[in-house]
Amino acid sequence: MRTTARTILSIAAGALLLAGAAACSSDSTGSSTPDVPSGVAAVVSSPTAIRVQWNQVPNATGYRVERTAAGAAYATVADNLTATVYDDTGLAPGTSYSYRIHSVRGGSVSDASQVVNASTAAEAPKVRTLYGITQSTTLYADSLYVLSGYVKVSNGATLTIQPGTRIVGDTLTPGSSLWILRGSKIQAVGTADKPIVFTSARTADNRKPGDWGGIVIVGNAPINRTATPIFTEGPVGAAENYAGGSSWTDNSGTLKYVRVEFAGYDVSNGAGQELNSISSYAVGSGTTYDYVQSMAGLDDSFEFFGGAVDIRHMVSYEAGDDHYDWTEGYRGRGQYLIALQTTVVTPRAGTGTVSSDPRGFEGDGCENDKAGCTYANTPYSQPVWANFTVIGPGTGVFSPADGNGAVIRRGSAGTLVNGVIGRWPLYGISIRDAATKALLDADSLTIRNVVLSDNGSNFEPAGTNFGSVLSDGTRGIREVAGVGALFTALPAAKAVPTAATLDWTPAAGSALLTGGLSSFAGTKIAGRVTSFFGADMPATAYVGAADPAAAKWWAGWTVYATR
Repeated sequence: MRTTARTILSIAAGALLLAGAAACSSDSTGSSTPDVPSGVAAVVSSPTAIRVQWNQVPNATGYRVERTAAGAAYATVADNLTATVYDDTGLAPGTSYSYRIHSVRGGSVSDASQVVNASTAAEAPKVRTLYGITQSTTLYADSLYVLSGYVKVSNGATLTIQPGTRIVGDTLTPGSSLWILRGSKIQAVGTADKPIVFTSARTADNRKPGDWGGIVIVGNAPINRTATPIFTEGPVGAAENYAGGSSWTDNSGTLKYVRVEFAGYDVSNGAGQELNSISSYAVGSGTTYDYVQSMAGLDDSFEFFGGAVDIRHMVSYEAGDDHYDWTEGYRGRGQYLIALQTTVVTPRAGTGTVSSDPRGFEGDGCENDKAGCTYANTPYSQPVWANFTVIGPGTGVFSPADGNGAVIRRGSAGTLVNGVIGRWPLYGISIRDAATKALLDADSLTIRNVVLSDNGSNFEPAGTNFGSVLSDGTRGIREVAGVGALFTALPAAKAVPTAATLDWTPAAGSALLTGGLSSFAGTKIAGRVTSFFGADMPATAYVGAADPAAAKWWAGWTVYATR
């Protein structure tokens, strides 16, 4: 072809047009997709805010911020930002978040940047002090509540407590405690992962039994003391009259997934006026205690004065006196109960003294040294205790050498069935007097299918040799050596336990796997276990508090500590 000047100019113009088009359709790298952001960082700015920032991308027109928490899918929280910083607000305190950034140019989006993580700080709880409650009130998990003095729920009010709420006793006000009075209710319903905790206001390693007073519940069920008025234990001026109850089914509310720690108060240094972790006065069967723990209390863990409240899934670690104590015509039932005593706890100075003979069970009919009491008073104390594991400290801990698995006396009837009592330094089972022995002979006091292991003596050889009646081979009571081998994990005597070293499940080959009374039909027990938590109390082929084929019901929500 013949080349002319006109042709050369046309070619040059076309080249310029092509170059211009290319310049309009590509960036300096030759790509239409912007670069990936670099230098991404996340900084916590408050318990509810995180600032995310990154380096500018020269070929980007904007940025997209994506976030995730708790393993969820990433979600866009900001798009087409022109700045290189983003303040993410309205977040949950105490939560971990992950972020990634994309560059945007027109309709093109870059790959994600590297992921950065940040966790918001736990928000400091609001602190509220309670003095007295006369109208229905709710306690919320975002606040810390302080009991100052004798805090009483009265006037028919209901105290509702959210899962995860923490309530502490004012250790500078002696005996600070929570009282639910007759006609009022407590609805403290936690969960396994968010138990409701009543505890000391002091920090860990500085807590002691007696730091605060505990929980007192006064219902309207009958008792067998005939005097009136009859006042609760506790100081003059704070005690409440619990005589004259008339409704066995009275409802004082619900305790579920609740821990009570470092409670109890001996206001008179041993004159029978103590506060326990939970004191139940004339509490009726409409009330529910389920999944409740007492830990390191100064006096009894759970004491029942008459009434008929049923209990289930209960744990008592390191009592200052007795773990399960009943008197004055108590007729409730309990199943799946744990008690562990390994030491003599040390109380807060000035709050009283602990007992030298803590007991797993201590049962009285009516204490004849109290006004309106004789051993013959009816209705008899007649609780049912089934599937219990009650373990003591072994020898050399109590001085003088005392401590019993179960002491039943002063005309108390009742039932102990499908349980294990072990490692108590004095007696496994003690029937203390002729009035109680007479009920044993009449089968109003029924002791069946119990394993006794490594006690100082499995039976107390009382003057009329009550022990020989229990060991005559007709009651399914077995004497087994080696208490440690009965459980999946039980620290040796005098070893310091932890929650992780306590597994109450029967070990492989354990004597607890068999030997339980697997049917209550045809026994007097059958008439005592109906309408228990909405059904008949189940009989079990195994012995002790843990079903070998079921989940560990105490795991996760209970703890172990003595300070």
